[in-house]
Amino acid sequence: MKASSAPAGHATVVAWGLRVLMGYLEERGVDPASIRRRAGLGGVDLAHPERRLSEKIAREAWTLAAEATGDEAIGIHVAEARTPAAVDVLEYVFRASPTLGDALGQVVRYARVMHERFALRLEPQGDGVRLAGTVPPGHPVSRYQAEFFFATWLRLARDAGQPGLAPLDASFAHPPPARLDEHRRFFTCPLRFDQPVVGLLIARADLDAPMREADPALAAILRRPLDKLLGTLAASPSVSARVRALVRDDLASGRVSIERAAGQLAMSVRTLSRRLEDEDTTFRRLVDSVRHELAVACLQDSRLELAEIAFLLGYSESTAFHRAFKRRIGLTPLEFRRRALG
Repeated sequence: MKASSAPAGHATVVAWGLRVLMGYLEERGVDPASIRRRAGLGGVDLAHPERRLSEKIAREAWTLAAEATGDEAIGIHVAEARTPAAVDVLEYVFRASPTLGDALGQVVRYARVMHERFALRLEPQGDGVRLAGTVPPGHPVSRYQAEFFFATWLRLARDAGQPGLAPLDASFAHPPPARLDEHRRFFTCPLRFDQPVVGLLIARADLDAPMREADPALAAILRRPLDKLLGTLAASPSVSARVRALVRDDLASGRVSIERAAGQLAMSVRTLSRRLEDEDTTFRRLVDSVRHELAVACLQDSRLELAEIAFLLGYSESTAFHRAFKRRIGLTPLEFRRRALG
């Protein structure tokens, strides 16, 4: 049975990151009990291997921890301080994979186990492949969570096979911190902030390097409980996930409306609105999110004209697509395409 302390309908994250964070705070003389209480973690057993928490609670805990320590690079420092196996079974799957590329593929496969709303992928880009992630707008991962996440997998890659591994670059959606010393020291590569896509760009040659503890047979066995967890999450999609799927299907037809979505889900508009509010979102926010995600994907396909993309996204004209895209990320569709395609 899935252990959870998140309200029904709220997206969840696995608890291991907060378990590591609380241990880090205690070692540095910061009282984790105060952070736990203020974030809504009082009485929650973070050591439970299947514990899941509301993403809002996780975000709040990281923010409070950064404020308590005054450490803008806390995500990096917690990743460096974590003990072996802190990532639970996924760490063993990672270490037992044949190559770094295979290991990162497992991280992508089980991204929903770690964070239900975090869309992770391996994306070819120039001379490398980017471990890239996006989170729907309106449900932000804190800057500290994002840096902890990517720093954790980079540290694991270095521990498990390539001690000197340096990405080609590291990109983040949040603004740069006041000081970049620790970020430069850890990532040892160019850093980009305020980016529409976040992640690490890894050279193709590094992805082919063997892992020191490679054991494909063991990795296959260890994936079983993760597959079970993934199936559990997929078997009970949130209302917002179901709405997103409906919106994606209806965009090009121009028939997107909350009335249509409510009818397809056999709910009243009022009930659907309330259910989405329970999941910290709205119908309009979901439509904007789906449009943006599809826009980003389409713009990275050079075969698609901008007018064609605007039509696929349900815009009445290209100028409306242009304005909406620029309003969201500060770049026109053409500017984004030029940056993405190099």
